[in-house]
Amino acid sequence: MEADVRSADAGVDLLSPSYWLVTGLEWQGDGESAEAAMAVAPGMIPRDALSHHARQVLGCADLHSRKYGQRVVFFSDLTRMFAEAGTSWSQLGVDWERGLRELSAGEFPVMLLTISERAYMSICAPAVRGVAITPDGGTDESADDDRELVRQAVTRQLVADWPVYMQRIVDARCTRTAG
Repeated sequence: MEADVRSADAGVDLLSPSYWLVTGLEWQGDGESAEAAMAVAPGMIPRDALSHHARQVLGCADLHSRKYGQRVVFFSDLTRMFAEAGTSWSQLGVDWERGLRELSAGEFPVMLLTISERAYMSICAPAVRGVAITPDGGTDESADDDRELVRQAVTRQLVADWPVYMQRIVDARCTRTAG
């Protein structure tokens, strides 16, 4: 049975959303990689059922994705954007932690990502200046380059894995409703 993979909301393609919002989770790994990031497709999330805080997080992600044309927006990109503008989530009245908790626990698809420690740092660090501290105590000006390489790798992974993930969800729902 071929299921329709377009959402009723504005014709969103469930298999290939316009972009994903990716945020780091608590690092639980004891090796070089861990399931430490999550991705949601904001276009698939009905905003009317969300709190003010989650709506603001998604609204900022929508604006950022449109402005920069990115398929993957890191939550830290949004925090970085505010820092560059001289403001913050709290100054805007947004409890970003509450918003992210709501997004991770919602009734919509969330894909967990296994990433390296280095990718984790790129995904989570909102520093305005792209400078990282090296193990020998020096600085590494290539942190922004790393961030973009991580963004490209995460984008490739989501483009490859999201359609399979979503098709399984669609097929499972069709099986439940048909049975």
